[in-house]
Amino acid sequence: MGKPVSRPRFVRSGRLPVRIDLEDFAIAKECIKSMSINYADINWEHIGHANYVVAMTAWEGALYAATREDKLWIRVAVPGDVHWQAIGHANDVVGMAASEKKLFAATKDGRLWVREPVAEDAKWDKIGRANTVAAMTAWDGKLYAVTSDNKLWVRDANLEDLDWQAIGRANGVVGLAAADGKLYAATSDNKLWVREANLEDLTWEAIGHANDVVAMAAWEEKLFAATADNRLWMRPAFV
Repeated sequence: MGKPVSRPRFVRSGRLPVRIDLEDFAIAKECIKSMSINYADINWEHIGHANYVVAMTAWEGALYAATREDKLWIRVAVPGDVHWQAIGHANDVVGMAASEKKLFAATKDGRLWVREPVAEDAKWDKIGRANTVAAMTAWDGKLYAVTSDNKLWVRDANLEDLDWQAIGRANGVVGLAAADGKLYAATSDNKLWVREANLEDLTWEAIGHANDVVAMAAWEEKLFAATADNRLWMRPAFV
């Protein structure tokens, strides 16, 4: 295609016409685009410890983590090496999510459980099935889960025993989080991926690195990741 002919355009600003050259406008647009943030270059910030974590989620400004010792822990979701507080048990958990003022947990035996997100020991209630879950998160009243066969599933985040609906692929996921209408996945090849949090089969977009992640959560457009070396990291989400 040939180069488009630059034609003047006039827009009304108060009572004076302002001349806009389309070629100059296109150049300015490219300059703005080149100055935009490259999210693949964003580094993770080390903000503390997260020992033996197997699953993590966030709710109302707090991080919740289940550990290999079958304990549930809580700390505030802010930068800094903050103390984790033990708040009960979380047996054989493989994935966790928070939605509708509830904590949800998938366990090794293929069950889905729920409890109150309170900073004390509380009873977990069985509410359904969650087979071969590798990671789990929630967004807008929906639970999203990735299974060991690299499939992405969704169901409503309520207390009923519902079927999960397959909505696409999610290969090698080791951590899953949701923020601002998007799903974020850390994979076993140390990459970070994003896609829209909806019911369609969409392509995942690579947006950076996520090294040695074992669990992930999101709060206030920040991603939090626990890694195999017992560290806690944070970075901005992709917006």
